[in-house]
Amino acid sequence: MKTYLVILLFCAVSLRAEIEFSGFFTTSKEAFFVLTDKETHRSSGWLKIGQSFGSYTLLTFDGEQDVITLRQGERLLKIPLRASKVKDGRSTITGSLKFLNEKVEGVRASLFFGEEASFPLKNGITFRIKPEPGPDGNILYRAKFIATGEDGAEKVLSAPSVVAIPGQPFGIQIGDFGYSFTP
Repeated sequence: MKTYLVILLFCAVSLRAEIEFSGFFTTSKEAFFVLTDKETHRSSGWLKIGQSFGSYTLLTFDGEQDVITLRQGERLLKIPLRASKVKDGRSTITGSLKFLNEKVEGVRASLFFGEEASFPLKNGITFRIKPEPGPDGNILYRAKFIATGEDGAEKVLSAPSVVAIPGQPFGIQIGDFGYSFTP
């Protein structure tokens, strides 16, 4: 009987979801998601629906609830977007990005205060943004458009940052680079 209980306990512990839904970036044409193994702190990098990370396969995303559904073997897991480490420190933004001759409409992404979010664009260009609460209650959005060369070296193409009132639309355009978002 003791052996049976030990096996049952071991199975129950191994069935716990030790995976975290860490972030998302969607546009009108694409959707990307990040999972993190909570035990090893290893990140999946950007995944699309149908792709896998470890034993988890990404099946669906509920954008209204910010919940993903994963399959692990025969199990289906519904995992909500992780909570912020800072009180009221998570925001979902919607809007658009402009870089060089490209414009990406319908962007929706998760941001966490004090953490840089990195979003893949086209042609080796990445958009990075880090919201930081200021002492006056406003939010500084530090942003960068970065090109990654074939050798892996990164080059900052533009760094348009802006201060915004919490909950209000914000944006900036400097030359060929800019963004416009609503929290």
